[in-house]
Amino acid sequence: MATVMAGPGDTVLKVYPAALDRGTRTALDREQALLSGLGHASILPVDEIGELADGRVTLRMPRCERSLATLTEPLPLRDVLVLGEVISQALAAAHRAGVVHGAVTPGNILFRAGGEPVVGDFGTTLRRRFPRDPLHELEFAAPETVRDQTMDERTDRYGLGAVLYLALTGEPPHRTVIGEEPGARIHRVLTEVVAPITRPGVPDDLVALVADLLDKDPERRPAHPEELFAASRTALPPGLPAKPILVLGPPREGWPPPVKRSKQGWWVAAGLVAFFGLGYAGLVAGNTRPDSPPSPITIELAPPVDKGDHIELSWISNADMDYAVILAEEGRTEPQVILAHRSTRRRIDVRPDLRYCLLIQGKGPQGTYESRIEPIRGAVCRK
Repeated sequence: MATVMAGPGDTVLKVYPAALDRGTRTALDREQALLSGLGHASILPVDEIGELADGRVTLRMPRCERSLATLTEPLPLRDVLVLGEVISQALAAAHRAGVVHGAVTPGNILFRAGGEPVVGDFGTTLRRRFPRDPLHELEFAAPETVRDQTMDERTDRYGLGAVLYLALTGEPPHRTVIGEEPGARIHRVLTEVVAPITRPGVPDDLVALVADLLDKDPERRPAHPEELFAASRTALPPGLPAKPILVLGPPREGWPPPVKRSKQGWWVAAGLVAFFGLGYAGLVAGNTRPDSPPSPITIELAPPVDKGDHIELSWISNADMDYAVILAEEGRTEPQVILAHRSTRRRIDVRPDLRYCLLIQGKGPQGTYESRIEPIRGAVCRK
């Protein structure tokens, strides 16, 4: 369908095999305008639609480090829950705007340099103009897509179930059989019931949700899986804090200062918030906090550098840990959780006109540790 090559700076170009006729280009422009208008942090943006000298159409987009297609074993449960929340929210936002993804597959679940998952390659215009081999990622396609190339909101939800099945089991819903004839392979996808998830420790509700999303009857697939993820946030495990950091205090005179925005505008990273009952701290904290007195392990956060449309963070610790940035935005009741993994630096995109509170949280061998809370732009912070 397309090839990917290095673009200018930290971007890639997706190059399609031919030029577009006027009608297709108009439909593509409209599709991308709708997506751009969302400003959704979990939808990988297309920065520019262009053409090569020979007329072939190109899409320029931010470069991501890897995709879910590189998965070689099941993911930890907490990572699966993050994926479920991120993908379902991205799909719901696009569907509300009238855009269908068309191929929710592991290759389109991407990870930024900091580890945040995003959904790329939204839209059906180019998929219909440049159709792929029907056997490509067949095991993740909805039966109706295999039969007649149907692409709609319900096939997107099937794709969500398929990638979550992969993340939980390490296998696609319909396992690949070496040497199988294409016709037999297609017949299995159309008729075979997906094997149930039997992995120990997976909540029954999550097992049932994935199974429902993979129902062969599109009418029986859950219409709003994002709400099922969101509703589970109330089931916080014992010992985890239920209260977010809050940004409080009266507005300040002279704020915000005038900020010149780029042609692309700004967007706010939504982070990875409170997924499937783990709560925001649960993404890095596990199920319990240590009851013993605080250890000498510390996380020292350097003063954040406010660049207007983003904040630059750096920190140090006297222990090896997996880190996350906990970011509270003025006017929001829930914090954002932005994974940093083993990195001790992070750039966070923010709105120039809002105040923020943040801290660094780390998961170490003896428990969970936090830096001090840093206010941004005069915010008053509390937990």
